[in-house]
Amino acid sequence: MILFLLFLLVQQDQTPRPPTKDARGLLKIDRTYFDLAANTGGDFYFWAPGEFAASRLQMPIEREPVVLAYGAIETEKTFEIPVESDVKELTVFAGIQRKDLAVLVRPDATVERDVQSFQHMLIAIVKAPAAGIWRLELHGVGTYAVTAHVNSSKPISVPSNACTFVARDGSLLADDCRVPKVPYRALIRGVDENGAAFQRIESHLRTP
Repeated sequence: MILFLLFLLVQQDQTPRPPTKDARGLLKIDRTYFDLAANTGGDFYFWAPGEFAASRLQMPIEREPVVLAYGAIETEKTFEIPVESDVKELTVFAGIQRKDLAVLVRPDATVERDVQSFQHMLIAIVKAPAAGIWRLELHGVGTYAVTAHVNSSKPISVPSNACTFVARDGSLLADDCRVPKVPYRALIRGVDENGAAFQRIESHLRTP
């Protein structure tokens, strides 16, 4: 319930407004609400005027986090999204202050065409996604938010798995049992009974 109220609060504050950009074309954002999303695993929307009404945005309620990354880039960054077998739906969100290019690539190296593309965002909701490693290629400048979630048709039965700790931007902090000295999320990787890789990450950013 608390997460739902926070989601509504962030949504209400992100009513489309005339964008303010600096000399490099970076969209001005509210850092307070960005940090709220980054610390709770939410999506931060980089809306331009008129985009919300035409977005066809219907975010799934039942979904499990696979990738949560909030940081800044100067040129480009690639995010890997493991999708296990029998997933009913994959949701990918990417937003950045200046988007030059955002491409979602399927495991067979073809580009996913059924996406919503905005001035500063890419949103994709893929039904029955192919198992394997999907990739999000994000080119641009400034603060970004990237999330990926799955709606799985059955609980994961794992013959093997590993727990790691990652930073707010998704980078690896440690792959042992030592708690990092900086804010972190716990992440679990493994393979399902069909040999397909899976990944889960906790929503809340933990402070040591």
